[in-house]
Amino acid sequence: MTPAPYLDPSAPAPRRGHLWLLCLPFVWQLGMAPFINDVAYKPFGLPFPLAWQMMGVVLASVLFALVFALDRRAGVEAEENAFMAAIEAEEAALGLQPRQAGH
Repeated sequence: MTPAPYLDPSAPAPRRGHLWLLCLPFVWQLGMAPFINDVAYKPFGLPFPLAWQMMGVVLASVLFALVFALDRRAGVEAEENAFMAAIEAEEAALGLQPRQAGH
């Protein structure tokens, strides 16, 4: 069996050292919960844990956008395009119908 063309060992692998950022929303929501539950401060009249979770949603959205941008800069998009081209070529070689975009 020949290796798939998108697994070319001579191609430089994209750097993905930034993926640890995706752990921060988890730590924000679950790791800090024991410390946040007893805070009496009420921003905008909301219980602090509720405000904390709402801030966590905003933080997670910002981090997801940041990781997406860093992935694009690292060349992950080119790797994904090569992967999809290899899949389409393999499907064509097997006589399968090509996939439609978005399915």
